[in-house]
Amino acid sequence: MPPRLLNLPPLELFRGFVAVGRSLSVTTAARELAITQPALSRQIHALEDALGCALFVRRHRSLELTAEGTRLFRTADAWLDQLGEAIEALRPVDPSSVAITASSGFAALWLLPRLGEFQARHPGVDLRVVASNRLLDLEREAIDLAVRYCPTERAPDGSVRLFGEDLVPVASTAVDLDDPAQLGKQVLLDYDDPAHPLLHWAHWLRASGATRPRSGRVLRFTQYEQAIQSALAGHGVALGRLALVRPLIASGQLVPATRRHPLAIGYGYWLVSRSRPLGRNAGLVRTWILSRAEGDGEG
Repeated sequence: MPPRLLNLPPLELFRGFVAVGRSLSVTTAARELAITQPALSRQIHALEDALGCALFVRRHRSLELTAEGTRLFRTADAWLDQLGEAIEALRPVDPSSVAITASSGFAALWLLPRLGEFQARHPGVDLRVVASNRLLDLEREAIDLAVRYCPTERAPDGSVRLFGEDLVPVASTAVDLDDPAQLGKQVLLDYDDPAHPLLHWAHWLRASGATRPRSGRVLRFTQYEQAIQSALAGHGVALGRLALVRPLIASGQLVPATRRHPLAIGYGYWLVSRSRPLGRNAGLVRTWILSRAEGDGEG
Protein backbone atom coordinates (compact mmCIF):
# COMPACT_ATOMS: atom_id res chain seq x y z
CA MET A 1 0.00 0.00 0.00
CA PRO A 2 1.36 3.50 -0.85
CA PRO A 3 2.78 5.32 2.21
CA ARG A 4 0.38 8.25 1.71
CA LEU A 5 -2.62 5.97 2.18
CA LEU A 6 -1.09 4.46 5.30
CA ASN A 7 -0.50 7.93 6.75
CA LEU A 8 -4.04 9.20 6.18
CA PRO A 9 -6.16 9.72 9.32
CA PRO A 10 -9.41 7.69 9.43
CA LEU A 11 -12.19 8.78 7.06
CA GLU A 12 -14.55 9.34 10.00
CA LEU A 13 -12.35 12.19 11.22
CA PHE A 14 -12.55 13.94 7.86
CA ARG A 15 -16.31 13.48 7.76
CA GLY A 16 -16.65 15.15 11.16
CA PHE A 17 -14.24 17.93 10.16
CA VAL A 18 -16.13 18.74 6.95
CA ALA A 19 -19.48 18.75 8.76
CA VAL A 20 -18.15 21.24 11.33
CA GLY A 21 -16.40 23.27 8.62
CA ARG A 22 -19.63 23.66 6.68
CA SER A 23 -21.71 24.92 9.59
CA LEU A 24 -18.93 26.33 11.81
CA SER A 25 -20.87 24.80 14.68
CA VAL A 26 -20.07 21.57 16.51
CA THR A 27 -23.64 21.43 17.82
CA THR A 28 -25.19 21.71 14.37
CA ALA A 29 -22.73 19.27 12.80
CA ALA A 30 -23.23 16.71 15.58
CA ARG A 31 -26.98 16.86 15.04
CA GLU A 32 -26.54 16.31 11.29
CA LEU A 33 -24.21 13.35 11.88
CA ALA A 34 -26.43 11.88 14.61
CA ILE A 35 -23.60 11.72 17.16
CA THR A 36 -23.02 13.53 20.44
CA GLN A 37 -21.29 16.89 20.58
CA PRO A 38 -18.45 15.59 22.83
CA ALA A 39 -17.82 12.70 20.43
CA LEU A 40 -17.55 15.08 17.49
CA SER A 41 -15.26 17.40 19.45
CA ARG A 42 -13.00 14.43 20.16
CA GLN A 43 -12.88 13.64 16.43
CA ILE A 44 -11.78 17.20 15.63
CA HIS A 45 -9.09 17.12 18.32
CA ALA A 46 -7.90 13.70 17.07
CA LEU A 47 -7.57 15.04 13.52
CA GLU A 48 -5.69 18.12 14.74
CA ASP A 49 -3.35 15.88 16.76
CA ALA A 50 -2.78 13.63 13.73
CA LEU A 51 -1.98 16.61 11.51
CA GLY A 52 -0.03 18.57 14.09
CA CYS A 53 -1.88 21.84 13.57
CA ALA A 54 -5.03 23.64 14.70
CA LEU A 55 -7.92 23.54 12.22
CA PHE A 56 -10.28 25.89 14.05
CA VAL A 57 -10.00 29.02 16.16
CA ARG A 58 -12.35 28.49 19.10
CA ARG A 59 -14.00 31.69 20.27
CA HIS A 60 -16.58 32.22 23.02
CA ARG A 61 -19.62 31.12 21.02
CA SER A 62 -18.28 30.41 17.57
CA LEU A 63 -15.64 28.76 15.42
CA GLU A 64 -13.46 30.00 12.58
CA LEU A 65 -11.27 27.95 10.26
CA THR A 66 -7.56 28.61 10.58
CA ALA A 67 -5.46 29.07 7.45
CA GLU A 68 -4.52 25.38 7.66
CA GLY A 69 -8.14 24.43 8.27
CA THR A 70 -9.30 26.44 5.27
CA ARG A 71 -6.73 24.74 3.03
CA LEU A 72 -7.76 21.28 4.22
CA PHE A 73 -11.47 22.09 4.04
CA ARG A 74 -11.29 23.10 0.37
CA THR A 75 -9.87 19.69 -0.54
CA ALA A 76 -11.74 17.50 1.95
CA ASP A 77 -15.14 19.07 1.26
CA ALA A 78 -14.87 18.49 -2.50
CA TRP A 79 -13.37 15.03 -1.98
CA LEU A 80 -16.16 13.84 0.33
CA ASP A 81 -18.77 15.31 -2.01
CA GLN A 82 -17.34 13.32 -4.92
CA LEU A 83 -17.04 10.17 -2.80
CA GLY A 84 -20.64 10.50 -1.68
CA GLU A 85 -21.84 11.03 -5.22
CA ALA A 86 -19.92 7.96 -6.43
CA ILE A 87 -21.40 5.82 -3.65
CA GLU A 88 -24.93 7.04 -4.38
CA ALA A 89 -24.47 6.20 -8.06
CA LEU A 90 -23.63 2.59 -7.12
CA ARG A 91 -26.74 2.07 -5.02
CA PRO A 92 -29.97 0.80 -6.58
CA VAL A 93 -32.35 3.67 -7.30
CA ASP A 94 -35.78 3.55 -5.66
CA PRO A 95 -38.15 4.60 -8.47
CA SER A 96 -40.49 6.25 -5.96
CA SER A 97 -37.78 8.47 -4.43
CA VAL A 98 -36.91 11.94 -5.74
CA ALA A 99 -33.39 13.40 -5.92
CA ILE A 100 -32.73 17.12 -6.24
CA THR A 101 -29.35 18.84 -6.39
CA ALA A 102 -28.52 22.44 -5.55
CA SER A 103 -25.56 24.43 -4.28
CA SER A 104 -24.87 24.12 -0.58
CA GLY A 105 -25.90 27.75 -0.03
CA PHE A 106 -29.26 27.35 -1.77
CA ALA A 107 -29.89 24.01 -0.09
CA ALA A 108 -29.08 25.31 3.40
CA LEU A 109 -30.78 28.71 3.21
CA TRP A 110 -33.73 28.23 0.84
CA LEU A 111 -34.59 24.57 0.34
CA LEU A 112 -34.06 22.92 3.73
CA PRO A 113 -35.96 25.52 5.80
CA ARG A 114 -39.02 24.92 3.60
CA LEU A 115 -38.86 21.12 3.42
CA GLY A 116 -41.00 20.67 6.51
CA GLU A 117 -43.88 22.28 4.67
CA PHE A 118 -43.45 19.92 1.71
CA GLN A 119 -43.17 16.85 3.94
CA ALA A 120 -46.36 17.84 5.77
CA ARG A 121 -48.21 18.03 2.45
CA HIS A 122 -46.64 14.91 0.93
CA PRO A 123 -45.49 12.61 3.75
CA GLY A 124 -45.17 9.65 1.39
CA VAL A 125 -42.52 11.24 -0.85
CA ASP A 126 -38.93 10.15 -0.16
CA LEU A 127 -36.79 13.17 -1.04
CA ARG A 128 -32.99 13.13 -1.33
CA VAL A 129 -31.19 16.49 -1.34
CA VAL A 130 -27.74 16.44 -2.98
CA ALA A 131 -26.06 19.65 -1.82
CA SER A 132 -23.03 20.19 -4.04
CA ASN A 133 -21.31 23.20 -5.56
CA ARG A 134 -20.24 21.04 -8.50
CA LEU A 135 -22.41 20.93 -11.62
CA LEU A 136 -23.74 17.38 -11.56
CA ASP A 137 -24.95 15.45 -14.59
CA LEU A 138 -28.60 14.60 -13.89
CA GLU A 139 -28.75 11.53 -16.12
CA ARG A 140 -25.46 9.99 -15.00
CA GLU A 141 -26.08 10.72 -11.31
CA ALA A 142 -29.74 9.59 -11.38
CA ILE A 143 -31.00 12.99 -10.23
CA ASP A 144 -34.49 14.22 -11.09
CA LEU A 145 -34.25 17.97 -10.50
CA ALA A 146 -31.57 20.62 -10.15
CA VAL A 147 -31.42 24.28 -9.20
CA ARG A 148 -28.85 26.01 -11.37
CA TYR A 149 -27.32 29.43 -10.67
CA CYS A 150 -26.32 31.41 -13.76
CA PRO A 151 -27.04 34.54 -15.82
CA THR A 152 -30.07 34.49 -18.10
CA GLU A 153 -28.05 33.92 -21.26
CA ARG A 154 -26.59 30.72 -19.80
CA ALA A 155 -29.83 29.26 -18.47
CA PRO A 156 -30.17 25.58 -19.49
CA ASP A 157 -32.65 24.69 -22.21
CA GLY A 158 -36.05 23.90 -20.78
CA SER A 159 -35.27 25.41 -17.37
CA VAL A 160 -37.75 27.59 -15.47
CA ARG A 161 -36.63 30.76 -13.71
CA LEU A 162 -37.32 30.77 -9.98
CA PHE A 163 -36.05 34.27 -9.09
CA GLY A 164 -33.18 36.65 -9.69
CA GLU A 165 -30.17 37.57 -7.59
CA ASP A 166 -30.11 40.84 -5.63
CA LEU A 167 -27.50 41.65 -3.01
CA VAL A 168 -28.00 43.62 0.19
CA PRO A 169 -25.56 43.88 3.12
CA VAL A 170 -27.01 42.37 6.31
CA ALA A 171 -26.00 42.14 9.96
CA SER A 172 -27.55 40.89 13.17
CA THR A 173 -27.89 44.44 14.53
CA ALA A 174 -28.43 47.86 12.99
CA VAL A 175 -25.42 49.01 10.96
CA ASP A 176 -25.19 51.94 8.54
CA LEU A 177 -22.67 51.21 5.78
CA ASP A 178 -23.70 54.46 4.07
CA ASP A 179 -21.67 56.21 6.78
CA PRO A 180 -17.97 55.93 5.81
CA ALA A 181 -16.97 56.06 9.48
CA GLN A 182 -19.15 53.04 10.30
CA LEU A 183 -18.05 51.20 7.18
CA GLY A 184 -14.43 51.45 8.27
CA LYS A 185 -15.21 49.83 11.61
CA GLN A 186 -17.14 46.82 10.30
CA VAL A 187 -15.86 43.30 9.76
CA LEU A 188 -16.88 42.28 6.25
CA LEU A 189 -17.81 38.61 5.92
CA ASP A 190 -16.84 37.59 2.41
CA TYR A 191 -17.77 34.52 0.34
CA ASP A 192 -14.36 33.40 -0.93
CA ASP A 193 -15.31 31.79 -4.25
CA PRO A 194 -13.24 32.86 -7.28
CA ALA A 195 -15.93 31.43 -9.60
CA HIS A 196 -18.42 34.11 -8.45
CA PRO A 197 -16.61 37.46 -8.15
CA LEU A 198 -19.91 39.37 -8.30
CA LEU A 199 -20.74 37.95 -4.86
CA HIS A 200 -17.59 39.46 -3.34
CA TRP A 201 -17.59 42.60 -1.24
CA ALA A 202 -15.13 44.22 -3.64
CA HIS A 203 -17.77 44.21 -6.38
CA TRP A 204 -20.54 45.54 -4.14
CA LEU A 205 -18.33 48.35 -2.84
CA ARG A 206 -17.34 49.39 -6.38
CA ALA A 207 -20.91 49.20 -7.70
CA SER A 208 -22.20 51.19 -4.72
CA GLY A 209 -19.51 53.85 -5.00
CA ALA A 210 -18.21 53.08 -1.52
CA THR A 211 -14.51 53.08 -0.72
CA ARG A 212 -13.28 50.36 1.57
CA PRO A 213 -11.03 51.88 4.26
CA ARG A 214 -7.67 50.18 4.61
CA SER A 215 -8.19 49.70 8.31
CA GLY A 216 -11.17 47.40 7.76
CA ARG A 217 -11.07 43.67 8.48
CA VAL A 218 -12.34 40.92 6.20
CA LEU A 219 -13.22 37.34 7.16
CA ARG A 220 -13.45 34.96 4.21
CA PHE A 221 -15.51 31.78 4.02
CA THR A 222 -15.41 28.93 1.53
CA GLN A 223 -19.16 28.27 1.85
CA TYR A 224 -21.76 31.02 1.46
CA GLU A 225 -23.92 29.72 4.31
CA GLN A 226 -20.90 30.08 6.63
CA ALA A 227 -20.83 33.84 5.99
CA ILE A 228 -24.53 34.10 6.81
CA GLN A 229 -24.16 32.01 9.98
CA SER A 230 -21.32 34.30 11.03
CA ALA A 231 -23.51 37.37 10.42
CA LEU A 232 -26.30 35.79 12.49
CA ALA A 233 -23.79 35.25 15.29
CA GLY A 234 -22.93 38.97 15.26
CA HIS A 235 -19.43 38.66 13.83
CA GLY A 236 -19.82 41.22 11.04
CA VAL A 237 -21.70 42.19 7.89
CA ALA A 238 -22.37 39.72 5.08
CA LEU A 239 -23.57 40.29 1.54
CA GLY A 240 -27.07 38.90 1.71
CA ARG A 241 -28.41 37.18 -1.38
CA LEU A 242 -31.93 38.50 -1.00
CA ALA A 243 -33.73 35.43 -2.35
CA LEU A 244 -31.94 33.30 0.26
CA VAL A 245 -31.98 35.60 3.32
CA ARG A 246 -35.37 37.30 2.92
CA PRO A 247 -37.01 35.13 5.64
CA LEU A 248 -34.15 35.97 8.03
CA ILE A 249 -34.74 39.67 7.37
CA ALA A 250 -38.52 39.29 7.76
CA SER A 251 -38.03 37.56 11.11
CA GLY A 252 -35.64 40.26 12.33
CA GLN A 253 -32.70 37.88 12.66
CA LEU A 254 -30.83 39.93 10.04
CA VAL A 255 -31.10 43.66 9.36
CA PRO A 256 -30.22 45.45 6.09
CA ALA A 257 -27.08 47.50 6.64
CA THR A 258 -27.73 50.14 3.96
CA ARG A 259 -30.53 52.34 2.68
CA ARG A 260 -29.46 51.69 -0.92
CA HIS A 261 -31.63 49.56 -3.17
CA PRO A 262 -30.54 45.92 -3.48
CA LEU A 263 -27.88 45.43 -6.15
CA ALA A 264 -29.02 43.23 -9.05
CA ILE A 265 -26.14 41.32 -10.64
CA GLY A 266 -27.89 39.67 -13.59
CA TYR A 267 -27.81 36.13 -12.18
CA GLY A 268 -30.79 33.96 -11.31
CA TYR A 269 -31.88 30.58 -10.01
CA TRP A 270 -33.31 28.13 -12.52
CA LEU A 271 -35.14 24.84 -12.01
CA VAL A 272 -33.99 22.08 -14.36
CA SER A 273 -35.61 18.69 -14.88
CA ARG A 274 -33.92 15.55 -16.19
CA SER A 275 -34.46 14.76 -19.86
CA ARG A 276 -36.53 11.65 -19.16
CA PRO A 277 -40.16 12.19 -18.06
CA LEU A 278 -40.54 12.85 -14.36
CA GLY A 279 -42.38 10.39 -12.17
CA ARG A 280 -45.40 11.42 -10.13
CA ASN A 281 -43.41 12.19 -6.97
CA ALA A 282 -40.77 14.19 -8.84
CA GLY A 283 -43.60 16.12 -10.48
CA LEU A 284 -44.98 16.95 -7.04
CA VAL A 285 -41.59 18.27 -5.91
CA ARG A 286 -41.20 20.33 -9.08
CA THR A 287 -44.68 21.87 -8.75
CA TRP A 288 -44.10 22.65 -5.08
CA ILE A 289 -40.75 24.39 -5.73
CA LEU A 290 -42.25 26.50 -8.51
CA SER A 291 -45.24 27.53 -6.39
CA ARG A 292 -43.04 28.24 -3.38
CA ALA A 293 -40.68 30.39 -5.44
CA GLU A 294 -43.62 32.30 -6.91
CA GLY A 295 -45.07 32.79 -3.43
CA ASP A 296 -41.80 34.19 -2.12
CA GLY A 297 -41.80 36.83 -4.84
CA GLU A 298 -38.92 39.18 -5.62
CA GLY A 299 -40.19 42.38 -4.09
